Amino acid sequence: MRKGLFWVIDESGERQLVTFAAECDQNGVVIDNQFTYNSRKGDSFAHKNAWQIAAKDYPREIRNKPWNYFPRGRVEITNGKATVYFNPVLADWPEFEESMIGEFEIESFSVRFIPDHSRHYESKGTNF
Repeated sequence: MRKGLFWVIDESGERQLVTFAAECDQNGVVIDNQFTYNSRKGDSFAHKNAWQIAAKDYPREIRNKPWNYFPRGRVEITNGKATVYFNPVLADWPEFEESMIGEFEIESFSVRFIPDHSRHYESKGTNF
């Protein structure tokens, strides 16, 4: 299982996940020798600080966009449960939930999907 950040990009008409995630235990504790927390408080991952690493293997047209250009969200794991917070526009993607569960390896978890209508997950560029 993994927890962390994601962005959804549309490359040539096909939606894909770009992730910045770390393996963790069922309580969300990150397993050693992986990404360290990069938020201001040092207790989570920050989209702004993770974008360049997450997008490094993508074409220049993708990786040169700012961290807040694409719709995004995060996966948190606590007490054997997974919660996915996300930009509400992603709910229109029929494969969204299935893609998240597979990518973050949370098939055996109880998973809650919570659209976040606040400015926090607003994308500055594309909303598909």
